[in-house]
Amino acid sequence: MSTIIDGQPQTGTARILRLRRGPDVRIEITSDPDYTARVDVSADDSRWVYGVDSNKIATLIDAFDGSTRVENPQNPTWICDVFFQLGVMWV
Repeated sequence: MSTIIDGQPQTGTARILRLRRGPDVRIEITSDPDYTARVDVSADDSRWVYGVDSNKIATLIDAFDGSTRVENPQNPTWICDVFFQLGVMWV
């Protein structure tokens, strides 16, 4: 099954994004039973997991610091640049 973001099939796509402000980040886009797509964003030793719905709106699902799940996760300050490059809005 292909996941479509911004008109392009994205399932299993992993790549490095270079941000104007912030670290280089690794993203991986996969399918998800509850969303149109799942986007994992990794920087340093942290990872944020987002669900992207059919309206191309991303919602933070979970976050990890190393292998430890973060309670009450927050969006990193540079996340809007990630989703801008993917053609996705975030909330």
